Amino acid sequence: MALPQAQAADATDGADTATGPTTLSALDVVASKHSASVAPTQVVGPNRYVFNSTDLDTAMSGNNGLSRLKNVPGASYTATDGLGLDISATSLFVRGFRMNEMGITFEGVPLNDNGFLSLTGTSVVNVGVPDGIGAITVSPGAAPVSVFSSSVNGGSLEYRLAALSDNPSLRIKQGVGSNSTFVTTVSAQSGQLGEGGPKVLVDLQRVSADKYQAGGTQNFLRGDLKATQDVAWGDFTVFLSASHAAVWGYNNISFDMIRKLGWKADSWYPDYEKAYYIALPENADKPCGAYTCGELAALIPYDTGQVTTDKIASVAHNFRLTPALSGNVQLYNANSSTKATLTDPTTPSPNGAPFSEQVQTPHLNRIGGMFNLTLVAGKHTLTTGFWQEKSKAAAETSWYTEPLLGQGKPLKTVGPYDVYGPAFKVENQSSWVTRSRQFYLHDDIALTDTLVLGAGFKAVDFTTTGGGISDAPDRPVYGTLRAKSNFLPHLSLFWSPTSKTDAFIDLANTMNGFRVAQRGNIGYTASAWTITDQEEFDRIAHTLRPEKDWNLTIGGTHRFDRATVTADVFYSDIRNRLLSAAIGTQFQQINTVRLMPKMHVIGANLGVTADLTEHLQFYQGVAVARSYYDRDFVVNDTVYPIKGNAQPGYPQISLVTDLTAHFGDWRFGATSTEYLRQPFTYENDIRVPSFWQVNAYAAYRMGAQSRVPGLEFRLDVSNLFNRNNIGTATIAGSSFSGDYQTLQRSAPRQVMFSTSMAF
Repeated sequence: MALPQAQAADATDGADTATGPTTLSALDVVASKHSASVAPTQVVGPNRYVFNSTDLDTAMSGNNGLSRLKNVPGASYTATDGLGLDISATSLFVRGFRMNEMGITFEGVPLNDNGFLSLTGTSVVNVGVPDGIGAITVSPGAAPVSVFSSSVNGGSLEYRLAALSDNPSLRIKQGVGSNSTFVTTVSAQSGQLGEGGPKVLVDLQRVSADKYQAGGTQNFLRGDLKATQDVAWGDFTVFLSASHAAVWGYNNISFDMIRKLGWKADSWYPDYEKAYYIALPENADKPCGAYTCGELAALIPYDTGQVTTDKIASVAHNFRLTPALSGNVQLYNANSSTKATLTDPTTPSPNGAPFSEQVQTPHLNRIGGMFNLTLVAGKHTLTTGFWQEKSKAAAETSWYTEPLLGQGKPLKTVGPYDVYGPAFKVENQSSWVTRSRQFYLHDDIALTDTLVLGAGFKAVDFTTTGGGISDAPDRPVYGTLRAKSNFLPHLSLFWSPTSKTDAFIDLANTMNGFRVAQRGNIGYTASAWTITDQEEFDRIAHTLRPEKDWNLTIGGTHRFDRATVTADVFYSDIRNRLLSAAIGTQFQQINTVRLMPKMHVIGANLGVTADLTEHLQFYQGVAVARSYYDRDFVVNDTVYPIKGNAQPGYPQISLVTDLTAHFGDWRFGATSTEYLRQPFTYENDIRVPSFWQVNAYAAYRMGAQSRVPGLEFRLDVSNLFNRNNIGTATIAGSSFSGDYQTLQRSAPRQVMFSTSMAF
């Protein structure tokens, strides 16, 4: 029987299937007793894989949900801090598509645009407790039509918490590490409450870590709850997630800053006196080391960071009307609020202080619902569904007064900001309303016992209206942009000639809504609303077309007795991509937006997992990808020669090597990650130096016969060889050519020792 698209993720919902049968579209494939046959991923459909909790064991406690995907073939993950707490400097690419260009859901709730300062979605970094994730279903090439999202151009990521258990349990974990890092995690399950009562799962996590350079602390509090009540015809599930982060960030740097100031060039906090002296206008031409004071003030702020609060609530009902007809309905609400801050020397405070605190304050409320049906009729498994969402977003940039030297405590990047009065300047006041609709119909047809044809389509309609709301002379642009298509086909063929071999072809057409960002946005999001003036917006708006992509993947997997080989080739034909080139400074960023009619991504991935011995497992992943633009970038009469160049920020070669060992109650692991040939600019005149990082861990769990069964000790070391690496390379976007202040380094060596106890 075919495994329907809409239920593929649920088939492995938090379950550990390492020793049981894995349902593939036309077969039940029984795993070998050797772990290599199911690691690091399991196939659950054409171009569709699942990571279970056991596959995520290498992740350091407290690390975010994106970091757990760095072993996905074709994926590249980077972050500035060791745990990926700062969402402004966290990046994930999968086969040429950024995380905000993928369809991402958490417990079925669409997250939409995952980018920093998003005005249409929620960052997965701020959803749930990463240590509580039970399964991640990955479609790296093209998202199934059943994945609801307004931002999907490429593949999809579907997160699920651990499966609810019939028995109560409690796990407490405490980690202590470098830079006064403390990670406290509590996970509890109620088990079945009474006869026929609900089951409840709760995860809580508190993270606190000082920055590894300069001053400031990163605090993160997050939690989730999942409760399920079975009924005769199905079940009801409630999902809640909440997080609050107060993060002192790292300053963006450039290659020139690294050469002249070293790798530790960061904000001046807590040295207010030094920052004040450097920013004084009368000191602008004085020498301050490798730069004049005026130049240095424009490069390094007193402080920077952000405060985020995110909440999600949903209720879902799974029902079965007949043995052949089932479905589900889900309603949800999501709220996000951000305060992104930067001490701005280009805007002095009214009291005479040489700078002020610039605060961008986007906030978003989304409410939506979806309905899915599945009908099994002979060789057909038909699925259909509908999704609708309405979001309201607003944003503005405010400047707050910093004190004169010696006349009060300076403002903190995490607030409060009105210590010395309300904002003395407010710009870029904007608001938007986005309406999203998606319908899909899909049929999995079992042509034979070993061959399944998937055929379906989706129809989408994404409309955003909004922009500047003030009557001020600097009013941001205002307008409506709509992306609509009544037919976006998705075809696949999945062949399992034996229980050890799978092969597939997967072809899909996708379309995303126009991305929304405020003018002066700090980040890489390409949005028409960042255009400087209304006249240009009106002129450009008539030429814009929604991005529409074709994604083709051909691949297969073969499971030997002691090894598994997975390989695929892929090609993406990308039409009407909106490109944004960044100029100006991080205090006054200007984005030049133009449409790229056509670009391409072509690549291949190979993954080999082998059991070298009964206790030792080896994995090698190789990913090669090349993107290229079909035309030059033209601004008025200026031609920027980018035709044939590769997409900036995306490495063309990724190498992942993993070695794990199990000896009784001991577990060891080491992972080497390399990213090579990463362009830095649109013209590809600069490349980011090769990234290489090795992470390792050792863990010991006391067995059932010990005095304290379930007690575990673990030591994690990231960046084992303490290399200086560029982490995220396009935080503030990409320039046409030459150096630009849009880099951040990745963390130096970090060590964490943790203990956990399971009851």
